[in-house]
Amino acid sequence: MGGICYTIGMNMKSIVKKTALVAALSLAAVLAGCLAPRCAAPCTPANATLKTAGGPLVQAHRGSRGEYDDNAAGGFALCLANGIRGFETDIRFTKDHHLVVMHDERVERTSDGAGVVEQMTLDEFRQCRLQACSERAPTLEEVLAPFVGRDDFFIELEMKAYPTNPFYTPEVLEEYCLALNVTAKRMLKPGTYAFTSFSEGTVETMRRVDPGASVGLITAKPLTQEFIDKAVAMGCCCVAPLAKGTTKEIVDSAHKAGLTVTLWMCQDKAAWDECAAKGADRVTSDYPMLLKRAIEGRPKKVVAMDLDATLCQHRSPIPEHNLAALKALEAKYKCVMIGAGNAPRIYKQMGNYPIDIVGNYGMQTAEAADGNFRIVKAVTNEVDRAFFREKTDGLRKKYGYTEYEGEPLEFHASGMVTFGLLGTAPSAEHKVAFDPDRKKRRAMYPEVCEIFKDFSVYIGGSTSFDFAGKEYNKYDATLAWAKDHGYTLDDIVFIGDDFADGGGDSHVRIKGMDHIVITDYRKFADAVGVLLK
Repeated sequence: MGGICYTIGMNMKSIVKKTALVAALSLAAVLAGCLAPRCAAPCTPANATLKTAGGPLVQAHRGSRGEYDDNAAGGFALCLANGIRGFETDIRFTKDHHLVVMHDERVERTSDGAGVVEQMTLDEFRQCRLQACSERAPTLEEVLAPFVGRDDFFIELEMKAYPTNPFYTPEVLEEYCLALNVTAKRMLKPGTYAFTSFSEGTVETMRRVDPGASVGLITAKPLTQEFIDKAVAMGCCCVAPLAKGTTKEIVDSAHKAGLTVTLWMCQDKAAWDECAAKGADRVTSDYPMLLKRAIEGRPKKVVAMDLDATLCQHRSPIPEHNLAALKALEAKYKCVMIGAGNAPRIYKQMGNYPIDIVGNYGMQTAEAADGNFRIVKAVTNEVDRAFFREKTDGLRKKYGYTEYEGEPLEFHASGMVTFGLLGTAPSAEHKVAFDPDRKKRRAMYPEVCEIFKDFSVYIGGSTSFDFAGKEYNKYDATLAWAKDHGYTLDDIVFIGDDFADGGGDSHVRIKGMDHIVITDYRKFADAVGVLLK
């Protein structure tokens, strides 16, 4: 392998440091057996032909982004624990050349941070909290940790380092591939992974770094013979084309050329059946755990749902296309609404829709049918108002919220309490501008939880914290309703939008109920396709 020359725009200290790093990585690659002879034919990893129920292996796209979060370390561990054996993830370099996991070039879509990954140091990247689970944006080592010592899985390590990005100069791209290769060989058993990319230049660099590496080429188009020929010429072992438009005949041609085939995306049982008929080896899904259940004939029986930001905008009617999806779900499952608001308000917002409703995090239960609405359970709790005043006054002084509009606290008839940092009557302008990304309240959240440890604590509205009795949360509320109707935890899937720490749906994630993450209520119908098709 040729040497690397760092001479342009760098002082001698930087040259020595970087040359030493690359030399160390190269030595590690040799010791790990990286520099094996180039394969005459594509080197197919042993586990690239693992199956799900005798058909294509279901791969957790970004660690099950639809059932946990986008490229969260916890999502990979959860899928592995639930029998998923196929995985896919996305790997980048930070500014200071650390391997991290993030799909997008920018971090805004999936985290509470801001900026470009390659322009952030590792420490800056690690300050980002993922939006649906509140975990820190992960390093590659954190994502791979659950797989260490195992040989019963297959993971596609997608390389997001593209030569078209000015950050990835030839030297940096080679360093990235060396680091990724060495990390994979150190943490994963042979035959359990392949390096993939949309970029031909990146795949070629990985093959140059390690001629024996298992590599694959991805395309956002249907598979063609030209693409197959290109992949074979590059020494690939696999290809990953778009499922839509790819035919059985072309998949057969890829197999004859010695390639395995991953088709994407595959979000439901009907799509998996179609991919199986085409001869796919693997399929990539945002909902792998639910898809696996459907394939194995173990469907859920209960669909519990949040309302605001899941089925509709906040305090707004349900759009017609989402109402149609709700009716389709009711035709296959027992459905129930689980809300933070009171049951009458939810019923009215839904246009008097006939469905069971659990409100106030479980303090209220209502039934609606044939135009009749009745409360069947209503719990009220007395709270120690002096305790709340004392503790929230202390928090106001510590964090600088001693000036407020209206009252400092709102005590609800149900026993819930709202602690508005700006008071109970801030102006609409102040509410909107105060804490749109919740960072101010998330910084306070651990301390608030510790002080009010006998309560469920929520980051509510746009300026407040909400408190309810410890047993009043959407996990326990859903499970209590289910038990009353003869269902178990395993029968339930919860659909919501606010699973981050302090979110209204957070207990569902934390306590371990299967769930679907809605990032845009307008796409609700697409997200529940895994339950319908």
